[in-house]
Formats: sequence, structure tokens, C-alpha cells
Amino acid sequence: MGQSAGIWLLIALGLLFGLFADSGAADSVTPDNGGDVNLSELRAFDLLCKCETGCIVNTVSLSSSGGYIAVGDFNHNVSLFSSEGKELWNYTTGDIVYTVSVSPDGSRVAAGSNDKKVYFFNREGKLLWSYETGGSVNCVVVSSDGSYVAVGSEDGKIYFFNNEGRLLWNFDSENSVRSIALSIDGTYVAAGGSSYYIYLFDKEGNNIWKRKTGSVINCVCITPQANYVAAGGSNYNVYLLNQKGDFSWIHNPAYWISSVSLTNNGSYLAAGSFDDKIYLFNDTGTKLWDYKAKEDIYSVAISPDASFIAAGSWDDTLYVLDLDGNEFWNYSCGGNINSVSVSLDSSTLAAASDDGAAYLFEQNLSVFARLFGNECFPSGEGLGLPLKEGIVVTGGIENVVETASASSGEVSDDIKGENDPAIGSSASIESSSRFSGLLNFFKYPIFLLLAVFIVAIYLNNRKFKKRVEKEEDLEDFENLDDEKTQA
Repeated sequence: MGQSAGIWLLIALGLLFGLFADSGAADSVTPDNGGDVNLSELRAFDLLCKCETGCIVNTVSLSSSGGYIAVGDFNHNVSLFSSEGKELWNYTTGDIVYTVSVSPDGSRVAAGSNDKKVYFFNREGKLLWSYETGGSVNCVVVSSDGSYVAVGSEDGKIYFFNNEGRLLWNFDSENSVRSIALSIDGTYVAAGGSSYYIYLFDKEGNNIWKRKTGSVINCVCITPQANYVAAGGSNYNVYLLNQKGDFSWIHNPAYWISSVSLTNNGSYLAAGSFDDKIYLFNDTGTKLWDYKAKEDIYSVAISPDASFIAAGSWDDTLYVLDLDGNEFWNYSCGGNINSVSVSLDSSTLAAASDDGAAYLFEQNLSVFARLFGNECFPSGEGLGLPLKEGIVVTGGIENVVETASASSGEVSDDIKGENDPAIGSSASIESSSRFSGLLNFFKYPIFLLLAVFIVAIYLNNRKFKKRVEKEEDLEDFENLDDEKTQA
């Protein structure tokens, strides 16, 4: 009976430990009254390294998995760092470097300098070629396979090179080219600048279309398959154009637009503005939300898997928001943030800061899985490739999207349909939160019941032992009487 009581005691203590251990695990991400995750308590990214340059960092670019980070700085240097923060090499140009781009595999780095030259390096830092344009180089982009380099210059020209440095073509816009973007394989080139025009070219240099706006174009971006081109202007307008050059919509948020970014299928457009705000629009031009920082937003980037939006501000802070506009992480970089970059697999995030360093962060996968579900983390292979006309798979939270007419003013139900893992993950989080709440509600009554049960077993065991001892004493006394009688 003593052994049985001990076993029951161990079982009761095990249940008690399991109850509180499970409750503690459920409380590691605290739900609020609405059942949602308390975002302020999450550490969604971990700092991998701080790449020190000793001067203002103007621009950063990440390889596909974040293994390499290219940096351009105010001291005229182009540098390549590893994800451990080790400087692999640096090269000094003739002036300030405002733009860099690294190929996805990290094997090629392009840079543009105010010395009017574009530079092209291999991974080891060897200068493969350089080319002198007629003005300061404002923007460079390397194609996804490293085969092409597109350049925008202050001389008003767009330059297009192969990876051997051969100039394949150039186009004179007659005014400064401020921004340039390439489709995933370099097949299409989008550009904008002081000419007030937005351009789209093919890789042979044919001008597919050009559209005049009412403003200097500060920034352009393009979807991987060139189905959409987005642009932001100094007249406060955000533009979305389709592949034919038709304006899908034009929106005027409030102030100078510094940066734009598209999801792979063009269903969402993020914009950063000098009114200190981040904006998100859908493919019909509806403003879904805006988020206010403390200072100007200089750079925004939607992650390729569409799980988050990164934004760098001149309030020294790197912000990360979900596509519902909720900030779930931020980091103070100690200086104005001039540029942000997200790796193609969405696992890493980099920021260029005035404090003399580039910061590299890595996703905390357990937090992201809790927020969005594991389906938000594709390998990155084939992102943006269309399955059939009108339907695109991006691997993000909008897995299947039917492109709506710009004039309809409606968003397709597929955008928030059954295939949306964000909905599934929200349901999972809500279910987990409810279960945690039930445990918290019942744990004290259960604890009292277990305590009473344990005490009852203990008292019953003591009572039984006393009865056994009494019976043994009585038996010993009777045996003693028998011995005396026999004697």
C-alpha cells in the first residue's frame, strides 16, 4: 500500500508540474483581450552583426539568403561583408558611393559613385570592369543571374551592360535618372527621374512605353515578371502601371514619396513618404492603412514572401510591420537610416545607418511561425511565376490573387480566401490563446483538488500504517503470552 501511495503521489506531482509548465509555455507570447498576439513583446529579428565602416553608410544590398552584404559609404568605399560581419574586401572609388547591388549568389557586386563611374567586382573584390558615364551614378541594379547591369546617371542616360562590361545600349532621357529597376531575369528595365517620365524597356533597349507624370520621379520598382511598375514622385503621387503602360491608379498620400515596393504579383504596394508615414495600397489603389513614424521614411521594402514590410526612418529606427499595418518589431540603429534591403528568401534584413555601420538581422523563426504560420516561409524558388493568366503564386500571405480591375474598386475575395495562411495562423493563435486562458482559469481549482487528493492519500497512508503497527504489537503481545503459558 505504501508503494501504491508513493506512485499516486508522483503521478499527482507530475500532473501539477505539467499543468504549470504548459501554462507557462502558453504565456511566452501574451495574448491581449481580443485574443491577438501582444506584438510589443516579440523579438521578431535577432542582430547577426554590425558591419562597421567608420562613416555614413548610404546604401546596402543583400544576397539571396543574406550570406553577403554589399555596402556603399560616404568615404568613397564599396565593401563586401559576410553575414558574420567580417569585411571580405573594400575598394575606394573617386567619390561618395550612393548605390550598390549584389547578385543573389553574392558572386558579383555593382556600385555607382559620384566620380561618374560604375564599378563591377567579383566576390573576391577583383575589379572586373568600370565605365565612366557623363554624370554622378545615382542607381545600379544587377540582374538575378548576374548577367546584366542597369545604371541610371545624372547625365540623363540609362545604361545597360552585360557582365563583361560591354555596353549593350543606352537611352538619353535628357534629365537626371534617379531610379532604376530590373525584372527577375533582366528582361525588362524600368526607370524614372527628372524628366517626369516613367519608362519601360526590354533588354534589347526597345522603349516599350513611356508615361509622363506631373513630377520628378524619385523611385521605381517592378514585379519579377514585369506585370506591374510602381513609382513615387515629388508631387506626392504614387503610381501603379501595368505592363502595357496603362495607369492602374494614381494616389496622392500627402507628401514627397521617397520609396516604393511591390509584392511579387503587384497586389500590394508600400510607399515611404517624407510626411513620416508608411502607406499600403492594394491593386485597385485603395489605401489600406498608414503608419506614422517620428521622422521621414527614406526606404521601404516588402519581403518577397510578403510576410512583412521593412522601413527605415530618419528617426534612427528600423520598423517592421505586418501587412495589416501592425508594428511587431523595431530597432534603433543610432543614426538616420538611408537604405534597407531584404534577402530574396526573406530570412534576413539589412539597414544602412548614419552611425557608420550597416546592420544585419535574421528572422526569429519561432516568432514568425507563431505570427504567420509555417506556410509563410517558402524556399523562394519560383516566387512570382504565373500559373496561368490572371493568377500568380508568390508564396506569401496572398497565395492566390485574382487581379481586379483598377476601375472596379473591389478587392478579389481570393486575396483573403481559404488559401491565406495568415487567416489559418490567426485561428491557430486564437485557439492557442483560448486554451491558455482556460488553463489559467482552472489551474488554481485543479491545484486545490490535487492538494486535497495528495493530503488525503498521505493521511490515509499514515492511518493504515498505524493500524498495521497496532495489529503487529497485538500479535507480538499474544505470542509473548503463548510463550509464557508453554513455559
